Parts: sequence; C-alpha cells; structure tokens
Amino acid sequence: MDNTSFLPTTIGLEIFIIIIVAVILAATGLVLWFKQQAEQRLQLIQLEVLVNSLIDIDEIAVLVDQRGFVEFMNPAAEKLMRFRLLNTRNKPYRSIFELIDPVKRIPLHWSTPSHALQSSTTTYKSCILNTKEITDLHTTYTSRLIRLEGSKHLFTLLLLRDHAEVRALQAKLDYLEMHDQRTGLLNRKCFEMHLKNALDEARQQGVKHSFIHVALDQFKMINDTVGHSAGDAFIERISGLLKESIKQERDVLARIGGDEFGILFREVEPIEALKTAEKIRQQIESYIFYWNARPHKITASIGFVPIYKRSGTPNRVLSLADASCRVAKSKGGNHLHLYRPDDSEVKKHRGQLIWLGRLQKAFEASQFRLVAQPIQALNPDKFKRPFDHYEVLLRLFDENGQPISPDEFIPAAEYYSMMPRLDRWVVHALFVELQRINQRDPLPMFAINLSGQSVDDPAFLDYVLDEIKTLRINPKMLCFEITERVAISNLGLAQKFIATLKAQGCSFSLDDFGTGVSSFGYLKSLPVDYLKIDGSFIKDILNDGVAHTMVQSIYQVGQKMMVQTIAEFVENERIINLLREIGVEYGQGYGISRPIPLNDVIETHIIK
Repeated sequence: MDNTSFLPTTIGLEIFIIIIVAVILAATGLVLWFKQQAEQRLQLIQLEVLVNSLIDIDEIAVLVDQRGFVEFMNPAAEKLMRFRLLNTRNKPYRSIFELIDPVKRIPLHWSTPSHALQSSTTTYKSCILNTKEITDLHTTYTSRLIRLEGSKHLFTLLLLRDHAEVRALQAKLDYLEMHDQRTGLLNRKCFEMHLKNALDEARQQGVKHSFIHVALDQFKMINDTVGHSAGDAFIERISGLLKESIKQERDVLARIGGDEFGILFREVEPIEALKTAEKIRQQIESYIFYWNARPHKITASIGFVPIYKRSGTPNRVLSLADASCRVAKSKGGNHLHLYRPDDSEVKKHRGQLIWLGRLQKAFEASQFRLVAQPIQALNPDKFKRPFDHYEVLLRLFDENGQPISPDEFIPAAEYYSMMPRLDRWVVHALFVELQRINQRDPLPMFAINLSGQSVDDPAFLDYVLDEIKTLRINPKMLCFEITERVAISNLGLAQKFIATLKAQGCSFSLDDFGTGVSSFGYLKSLPVDYLKIDGSFIKDILNDGVAHTMVQSIYQVGQKMMVQTIAEFVENERIINLLREIGVEYGQGYGISRPIPLNDVIETHIIK
C-alpha cells in the first residue's frame, strides 16, 4: 500500500492535538479570568466595607491612589457623577470629574498628600463639581489620607455632600420669595433687584428708565362694602389690566403692596413712559368692576420718577415715587405727579427737611432711649426660664416726652446718611450699660440692629472694635443683626464685617429672612448664627397656608445649615404652639414680652 494513504490520518491527529491543547489553554485562561474577577470582586467588597465604615450614610465617596487613579466609588458617587465604577476604576479621576475652587475658579488639588493631611472628615469646604454631564454643581468636600490593610501605599479618600434636599427646599423658597401669590406678579423684593440693575445701567451706561408707583385710591371701600373676596378678585383684574398696558418683554411689573403696584419702564424716553403712565391712569378710571352683578368703579394715584445717572439707590427712588404718589393722592386722587429735582411738594410729604433739624436736635438734647425686647426659647421647659436674650431697639422722644415711631425718623436718617451716627450712638450707649453686668451664668446676649450704611462704612467696624476693647465688653454678649437686603447688596463687605466680629466672639443674626431673593445661596456665604423669620409670615401663619409653608421651609433650611431660627411678631399662644410644632427655636413679640427699658433689663443681670 502507498504510504501517502496515511497522510490524512496524521494531519487529523495533529489537528486533534492542537484542538485539545487550545481547549486546555482556553480553560486555563478562563479559570484565571474567573479567578481574577473573583479576586477583583472580593477586593471591591472589602473596599466598600472599609469606605462605609469611614463615612456617613449621606456622603459620596471616591478613593484614589497616589497616581490620582480611581480605586473605588460608592453607589452614591456613581449616581451623582453618572459613571459606573467598572468604567472608572484605574482611570485618572480628572478624566471623570474635577473639583473647582468657587472663589478663584481654579482646580482644587484635593488628592495631594499635603492637602489631604490638612483636611478632616468633619470640616467640609465649598467647591464646584464638574463632570461630562454636570456643570457647576455647588457642593462641599473633604479629603484625607488612609492606608489599606495589607498595602504599603497611601490612598486619598474624597467625601462629597450633594445637598439635593436643601436645593429642593431652596427652589421652593425661590419661587415663593420672588412672586406675589395672589396675582402671580413679581413681589417687592424681586422688583427691587430689577430696579437696582436699572440704576446701575443708568449710572454706568447712561441708559434711561422710568419708574411709576401706582396706588389704588378707594380700595379699602371695596373691601369694606363687598368683602375681601371681592377685593382679592379686583386686585387680580387690575393686575391683568396693567399687564396688558405694558410691553411685557421689556418692562417690569410687580405688586409692591396690598393695593400698590410698581412698573419699571426700561430703556424708554421719559416722555414716552409718561404718556403710558397717564394712559394707565385713564384705563383704571374707566374700568368697571362687577361683583354680584353690581358695578364698582375705582381710580388710582400715580407717582412718576425718571431714572438718570444720579438717581441714587433703589430705596431713594422708591421713596421718591411713594412721596410723589402721596402728592397725587393729596390732590383728591386720580392724579399723576411727575417728580422733579427739588420738588417742594415731595419734600413736604417726605418731611425730610423737618426731620433733618429734629434729628440734629435729638442728638444734642439726648432725646434717644434704648429698650430691649426679649427673645425667648420656645421649648416649653426653657420658655419658663428668666430672659437672657434680647433685641436692642432705639426710641426717640419729643420735647414733651412723647414717643416718636421709628417709621417716622429712620427713613429721614437713611436719606441724609445719618444712620452710622445713630448706630454709633446705640453701640456706645449699650456698651456703657453692659459694663454694669456681673452675671455670668447664663451670660445675657443683646442683639444690635445695623444699617446698610454702617456695614458699608469701614470706619464703623473699627469703631465697634475700639469700643469693645476700650469698655472691656465681653463679645459673647453681643449679637449684630443685619437684614438680608443689606447683606446681599454688598456681600464682600458684609462677609468681612461678620468674619471680623465673629473672630472676637460676637454672634450674628440675618434679619427679615425669607423676604429677599436667593436667600439660601447667600446664606451659604454668610456664617450667621440665627435666622430671623420675617414677621409678615408669622402674623399670618394661622390663616395663610403660604405663610405656614414659608416658615416651615425657612426652618428646614436653618436645620440643614445648622442655624437657629427666631420668629418675629409672635403675638399669642396659638402662634407659639404652632411654631413649636414646626420646630422654630426662638420667638419674639408681644405674646412673649413687650420691649422693656434697657436700664431695667440690666438690673436683672446684676448680682447684688
């Protein structure tokens, strides 16, 4: 037989052997792969257990090695950054995310050993998180070095907090803060922001704007004769009429009071805006309001203020427009009064010229007095304790010893830039009295209201520091109150003012909280100790669902930011009980105590 007949058998055997070898190698490789996967899975489980033992339940954790490569991400980090651990492990963290300094806008070197050594798991710093799908997410972080068991290498553990719940609360607050709930128009605080922008444009670019203050003349009559439901409906219809009377893509309309509206005519010549304002007056005059098939008519008084380069601050423009509107009302209503520089009628209604002299005389004749209104913990057990926390209030008395409302003289002091002088008087007079206190347990605290003019004046901060040092006042007895509007208007100066005095041991309250714009965003930048919930929410909390929601939301924001809340205008036991249910820590108002002469308060803290 020919030997070539054996060739297929030999080739078949070789192929068989090759297949067997391949199968053995594949099986070996598969075993090794499964072994590697099992080891990797075990390592990930060990890392997860280790990291979970080092963090709180709501923290987002990323572990990187000395090269800056991702070693581990917990599920919270995967969810936030929208990356799977299996797709990020052993990759540079910078290819996945980056932390940015919120002030300098430069990358943070959080993974360097020197940086991580300076951090701790309890000190969170602000940062901005960027990923491929997330841009400018404001959050907080901390990092620290750790060594894994059985490893010679150090790793950096990054912890982030997503504050999603707080942001949701803020979104709700933002909407409530910016809009009037009855009409859906912008509210006064939001309108003031637009007015400030318009004034900046006029001052810097010479852009011309105009502002009108519209006040209904007989609105009280509507409420008194046909009821508040009719009044609410009427306000809504007037709001609709005003919307149709302006160019909504250009102008700004807001409800700035119960029966008052503000309109900012943007980038239009005053003569054109004046024509529109007069047209609005005529439209309101001719409008017939039907309620229960009965017709009702009403008119409006309008104050008109052109906005130029030297128009001043939003408060001044609002004050001038309000005074101009009062002039129109004094002529019988249904008038439009155009404000002009040196307008004698406006000055008469503002009473500024009179008050300038009266304030000068009040300083000279020592007609000012200080009173203190207690701020009391609402917890039932603490509520029964003697008072040890107060707000200091300024009172002015005339020649006959009769009190004059601060609403009368404070606007004049602001207009003539006399507030720093008034605030200096308050600080010195209070500090002199505080020297008499020898009680130390509990140490009483006195809150002092500060104007925006004082916070903006660098010399005033130096004055307070000198008074503390010269009169040897314990800073722990001092709490300074600034309004949300003051803090926002010049955030840099407010931050410096707060930081300097807090370093001395003083406390700070943010007054009128909830009435401003983007409150939470600014709160994160202001290390205050207390939030004072604006009294307009507290006085209506029993009957107004929106007010109740606002108070609840502000309290929750305070809880998240570890800031205590103080409710103003606490007038009765029912309000106190409702505030306790919500969780508000402190209350202030006639339901707790009326203001007490400061001298009498000081006597209660002197141990004889």
